[in-house]
Amino acid sequence: MNKTNKRVTIKDIAEYCGTTANTVSRAMRNDPGISEATIHKIQQVAQEMGYIRNNLAATMRSGQSKLISVIVDDIKNPHNATLIDKMDSLLKEEGYDTMTLCTQGRLDKRQSMANLSVSNSVDGILYFPDSNDADIANKIMKNRVPLVLIDRVITGVSADVVRCDDYQGGVLAAEHLLNLGHRKFVYIGGPKGNGAQPLRQSGFINTLIQRGINLSHITIIDADQIYPAIQAGTIYNILSPIIYTCIFSFNDQIAYHVMNSLRDNGYQVPDDISIIGFDHIRGALSYLQPLSSIASKYEADMAEKSVLLLLRRIKEPNVDTVSEILPVTLHEQISSIKNIMV
Repeated sequence: MNKTNKRVTIKDIAEYCGTTANTVSRAMRNDPGISEATIHKIQQVAQEMGYIRNNLAATMRSGQSKLISVIVDDIKNPHNATLIDKMDSLLKEEGYDTMTLCTQGRLDKRQSMANLSVSNSVDGILYFPDSNDADIANKIMKNRVPLVLIDRVITGVSADVVRCDDYQGGVLAAEHLLNLGHRKFVYIGGPKGNGAQPLRQSGFINTLIQRGINLSHITIIDADQIYPAIQAGTIYNILSPIIYTCIFSFNDQIAYHVMNSLRDNGYQVPDDISIIGFDHIRGALSYLQPLSSIASKYEADMAEKSVLLLLRRIKEPNVDTVSEILPVTLHEQISSIKNIMV
């Protein structure tokens, strides 16, 4: 029907049907004030003409885009991908669509994705931030766009946030490994800009020291070492020499890389080395190898509470900010057992 290079509009449908643009608009919304026959005819013509709703025009009329932006630093991490999938499902139930914007952990991309979200008049933003993103978060809020921080805080920013108890997670990992008899430890850190990283590390290290472990028996491998090694396939080089019996990893994503490297080099997990991760991604991806992991007690909580907080902020822009800290638990699998040589 439409042989021009222009996008099909409501006016085009109205002209073809011999009616008004207002009638077409109402028919496309299934307005009960219009007969079912008219609605059916107009919607059928719209389908045949290839009509797609112009969200920008609709947003200008209603003041709502019904669109939520999700800004994430690492979409490859199954923990993040699982959260986003659940949040998308929950938001769709409330009549919202989502657009996921990936930043690859880069400041310039975080800035541009935040700007893109605001310029597209999203109704809200779910943001996986860097701890140094205060300027970005404050700019979003100055534009009166509802914002919820996911999985980590930004120092100096008063915004709604949902995260798990990262410090207590480190404590649980340390206590579990100590109770299994381990006395020589490795902690593998996460991105330095991730607000959860220092909390998980300090919870782990402080607990070991409080339980009498000497610092000389604790090795720390930081993000500047582990991530290049993962990319280069040289993980075993930074794990050597193997003078320890257990590893606590910042997240499961790193832990699985480490587990595979150790097995490729003749070590058995857990017979030779016990490993604990964080996030329990096997809860959503059951085909993964068993891995002991720290995570929130109720795995859907973070997605559900994040969406609820955002919807609340959309409806009541001036309510007090909320910081939801979710309790954590150890999801014990066979990757951590007592080392009989200890």
